[in-house]
Formats: sequence, C-alpha cells, structure tokens
Amino acid sequence: MKSSIKKLKNCKKVVEVKLPLERVEDEFKKVYNSIGKVANVPGYRVGKAPQDLLELHYGKTAKEEVMKNLIPESYRKILDEYKLDPIGYPDVSDVKLDLKEGFSYKATFETRPDIPLKNYKALKLNKKKAEVKEEDVQKNIESLREANAQNVPKKDSQEKEKVLPEIDDEFAKDLGFDNLEMLKDAVRKNLQYRLENESAADLEIQIINQLADRMNFEIPDSLVNAEKERLLKDANQRLSYMEAIQKKQNPDKKFTLTDKDKKELESNSQKQAERQVKAFFILDKIAQVEKIYIKKEDLEKRIEEMAAQYKKSKDEIRKYLEENHLLDEIAVNMRNKKVMEFLLKEAAVK
Repeated sequence: MKSSIKKLKNCKKVVEVKLPLERVEDEFKKVYNSIGKVANVPGYRVGKAPQDLLELHYGKTAKEEVMKNLIPESYRKILDEYKLDPIGYPDVSDVKLDLKEGFSYKATFETRPDIPLKNYKALKLNKKKAEVKEEDVQKNIESLREANAQNVPKKDSQEKEKVLPEIDDEFAKDLGFDNLEMLKDAVRKNLQYRLENESAADLEIQIINQLADRMNFEIPDSLVNAEKERLLKDANQRLSYMEAIQKKQNPDKKFTLTDKDKKELESNSQKQAERQVKAFFILDKIAQVEKIYIKKEDLEKRIEEMAAQYKKSKDEIRKYLEENHLLDEIAVNMRNKKVMEFLLKEAAVK
C-alpha cells in the first residue's frame, strides 16, 4: 500500500491511498467465494456456479463489496501509520478501481488539534465579592410587593386602581413566611446564593479566557460551525420569546433586528463558538496530562441524581440518555468540572 498525506488549514488532512493489484485481486477472490456459497445462478445448484458466471451476474455487487471492505481496512492502517486522531468520518472521493492498475482513493478528514499546553497552573484570578447589600434586599421586597399588587375598583367609579400591599408581617404571611424578618432572611439567602454562583462562574470565565489567550492552535471548522449553529439557534429562541412578550405588552410595536444587529449576532456567535471549541480541547488535554477521569460509579451516581430530580427510575433515565447519545456529553461535562476544580485549586485567587 502506498500513501501520501497533505495537511490543510484548521486540522484538515487529505490522504491519497493506492493499493496494489495483487491486494485487489485477493479481495475479489474472497468476495466471490462468499457470493458463490449463496448465489442462485440458472443451471447450477447453489454454491456450484463457476467464477466467470458469478462475475457476469454479480460483478457490480462484488465491486461494491470489495470497495466497502478495502476502504475502511486501509483507512485504519493509514491512521496507525501517521498516528492520526480523526474527528468524525472521512469524506472519501476520487475512488478508482481498475483490474489492471489496482485501487486508489482520497480521504479528507479533520483531526484533533496539537495543543501546546503551557502555564495552566498558578493562574492569577480575581474573585468577585459575594456580598449582599441591604438595598438589594429591599429592592427584591419591592419587586415582590409589585407582583402582589391588586387592581381594585375606585369608589363610585367603574375604573380600577392598583393597590400595593403594606410591607409588614401580614404581607410576609401571605407569601408563606411567619413574619417580615423571615421573608427578608429568605430573600437575603437567595441573593447570597445567586451572588456566589455568579462569582464562581466568573472565575471559570477568567480561567477559560487566560488559557485560550495563552495557547495558540488551530481548531476543526466542523466543530466550530456546529457550535455556532447551536448558539444562533439558542439566541433566536430567546429573541422569539422576547418578541412574544413585547407583542403582548405592546401589540402595535414590531420587534425586529436590524441588519447591523444580525451581523453582530453572527460575529459574536462565531467568536464564542471558536473560544468554546478551543476551551474544550484545552480542558481535554489538561485532563489527559493530569490523569483526571470520571469513574463508572461517578456516572452512575449522576444518573441516580437525575432519576430523583425527574422522578423516574434509573433504568428510564439511562435508556433516555443512551437513545439520545447523551451519556458521553454528561461524562465530559463532569470531567470538565473536575478539571476546573483542579485549576482553581492550583490558581492564585485574590
């Protein structure tokens, strides 16, 4: 077998493969031998038809079978020979099968990027303070007050006016609390929880940004395009939701994006997709180097948690995840969380 490889941009490779005539002839013999065992040729019992008649009746089928066998076999050898780690399936083209010259084809595919891991420990991070201010507690209480306002008829009139409840113990009791102080305490705790989550999320963004800025490497177009499409789909769904709300509030006003807004959305989605794909490969590489893995029991525990959350059995959740090819995604997300915990532990946080 002869082969040559050509590197294109963004992790794309093209391999040209040529198999000698002897290998092709050998494969044809195997294929016709298999066909001959079950072939139904007029004038001959099953399994007794001569080769020339098999070629006459089953030539096209045999040719397709030979190519179906030779391409995957030789492709696997190419990957081993050049030590390539492909993403997805190859695009096979220029397939030529000649019984005088042999068999040749081209395979175009993307590979995992070569990542120059560096300086991923001791990152310098700034942690936002998760400090609840009393004015924010009061704002939330006011929002609750607005949400619980009532429209009552005006005296001696058909018109209605909005009446806000008093902020007191009775108001707190209407919301399920013993008194006003307990309501304020619940609001305070909820704000604290949100601020701590925002602070933790901000630290992760800092980690990703620093790692992505420090490491320069190509990323596969197919993954970037897929991620970009997902981001645009999510953005359009949010816009549709906003449009529906605005239409309800103001039916005469149209909610539309300008061409400039659309271009900006497209550009931002492209940049975000590139960064997220880059981050995926960096975290994956760090996990390999630092030997950070997800054990089978970790995944089982997560499935149990999901079963409890959605009030389903473990078997139902597992079946759903398997049918929708989500198990790998969950495992990767769990592993990435562990990588983030490792990087935070190693970082210098102020």
